[in-house]
Amino acid sequence: MQNPYEADRIHDIVREGLAQVLGSSVDEITADATLVSDLGAESLDLVEFRFEMETKLGVALPKSNVLDQLASALGGSEQLYDERGGISELAAEVLRRSAFGYSEEQVHAGMRPYEVAAAATSAHWAAFTHRIFDHLPEVCTECAADKAQIAPSGKVQCAGCGAALEAAAGDEVMAEGVRAALAALGHAQPVG
Repeated sequence: MQNPYEADRIHDIVREGLAQVLGSSVDEITADATLVSDLGAESLDLVEFRFEMETKLGVALPKSNVLDQLASALGGSEQLYDERGGISELAAEVLRRSAFGYSEEQVHAGMRPYEVAAAATSAHWAAFTHRIFDHLPEVCTECAADKAQIAPSGKVQCAGCGAALEAAAGDEVMAEGVRAALAALGHAQPVG
């Protein structure tokens, strides 16, 4: 089924959720404001934000991060970090190609993993959340309809019968994106 959400609407929902969790106004949550440095989010705020988004949208956001998924895809973390503990060019390129949509200015080789996490913005989370909705089932398991719509609750449902639709889990979407980035870069992945 086609994603029923417009990217801008998801970004609005993400901004509203962050404003609620951080106790700030939606206007303060700009697309380029980093959650940690600019908005002062702490780890518990991000956990609460994740819960709010999952509850409101009915999706499972990732429990891991791109670097964890990349280490899993490569069979270890040896290729992820340089001798000083910064991320490698391979890791930076996979992050830039991920659904989060980091730019070269935001993520580059040599950054520490905590700096990568601190570079996240509402736009990054909105882009990833929107991508999750690109992974709806082909057809409804209840009525075989192939159209999705947004229910008044904000969750996605079948346009034919109104049954709730479940998108792929965030970790699955992230892992798929990592594998696609590695393939696009011509990087062999271990078998098994």
